[in-house]
Amino acid sequence: MTIPCLIFLVIAAGVFAAAPVRPAILAVYLGGLMLLPIADYGEAATAGGFPFWIVGPALPTETLVAKTWIAPLAALILATIRDGRTLAAWRPGLVDLPMALWCAWPALGGLWVEAPSPAPWLAALQVLGCWGLPWVLGRAWFSGPQARIVLLRGIALAGVACLPFAVLEGVRGPFLHDLVYGPHPFRADGALRYVGFRPLGFFINGNLYGIWVAAAALAAIWCALARQGGRGGPLVAALALGVALASQSAGALLLLLMALALLATWRARGVLPLLAAGFLAAAGLLALHVSGVVPVEHIGRNTALGQAVLDGFRAVGRGSFLWRISQDLKSLAVFEGDLATGVAVWDWWRAAGTRPWGLLMLMAGQYGLVAVAAVFAGLAAVVMSVLVRLRGTGAWRPEAAALPLAAIVLMALGDAMLNAFFLFPAVLAAGAMAGAARAPRATDGAS
Repeated sequence: MTIPCLIFLVIAAGVFAAAPVRPAILAVYLGGLMLLPIADYGEAATAGGFPFWIVGPALPTETLVAKTWIAPLAALILATIRDGRTLAAWRPGLVDLPMALWCAWPALGGLWVEAPSPAPWLAALQVLGCWGLPWVLGRAWFSGPQARIVLLRGIALAGVACLPFAVLEGVRGPFLHDLVYGPHPFRADGALRYVGFRPLGFFINGNLYGIWVAAAALAAIWCALARQGGRGGPLVAALALGVALASQSAGALLLLLMALALLATWRARGVLPLLAAGFLAAAGLLALHVSGVVPVEHIGRNTALGQAVLDGFRAVGRGSFLWRISQDLKSLAVFEGDLATGVAVWDWWRAAGTRPWGLLMLMAGQYGLVAVAAVFAGLAAVVMSVLVRLRGTGAWRPEAAALPLAAIVLMALGDAMLNAFFLFPAVLAAGAMAGAARAPRATDGAS
């Protein structure tokens, strides 16, 4: 990864020298996540067989070098050099505590286990880089109303930038990563779609590509309908939506549809209470699932209701959902530790011969429900505070730019229930929404 990263840093410096600060941050951060190689997983990851042990860089693992911290670190350093006064003017508050807790929590791993893996200080640095730095970028440079619109435009363009992936790989299947960087560990995973192939680009998994372009389509549609995308806004929205549809990622497209429904019905009576009830119901179900109190496998296999549910999922082609739940249950059977604090070992599931496929379950085993609450409940709390503040505001008005950002965060959280990775631009979006509506004025042409 050394040569691509060096080339990236040179290009990033040029971008900051030529562009205003906020667009430069987005170009470097989003561009790095899109175009850099995933990580250095070694030859074993592509030697044959399905590398189920690769969980991606959303959690600390033995793979230390990853683009998910290289890109935000480069963006933060260059933004600070160019516009340090904006960062200096930012004052952390209570809203930052959940993210701060999550970034610090792995450093405490050595206090309750004998052999944490990776080492606590390395784990904390990985979490800080992947999660903490995008949060800081959002808090410092994108917290104002106009800055949020700039962020939405950047996310929208990040979807249109995937058009070459959609065209080239949609026809002949994923090949670009192999061509540019070498073999991809998940090249064939879910690549064959209903029509042609699902593109992969330089993402760790086709599902991450799917949620990336779906979130971009949402941002582009909002910019077009709110008339914040300029003359080319409708074209950008059409292209971004086309790229999202071409991904043929059913789960991501369903989340996009739900997010659009939220925006379309935002001013209808009862939407906010219904959403709050959904949050509480989801939290309760997830708590029961993680705890293992409910005998899900027994219900599914040995009851009429369970069989009806299984048959329904199979009928609509969602058998993978059931498979993921089965992997969770197998992994929980070998979990040995305190569910509140986890075991501070990244491959705690190894004895099961498989692993949980969702980030929430992986996080619960590694760092416990404290970490889950800091990340999932912390981000959900930011979303709910924004929704409460914007109740009664039209969804397609410029001053409601935080609303589509909140929807993107919800899409990311929903996707992370079933996938081991995370849509990290959603962390930047959450940071942009957090705190007071008014943000420090950026200097040096930051807009």
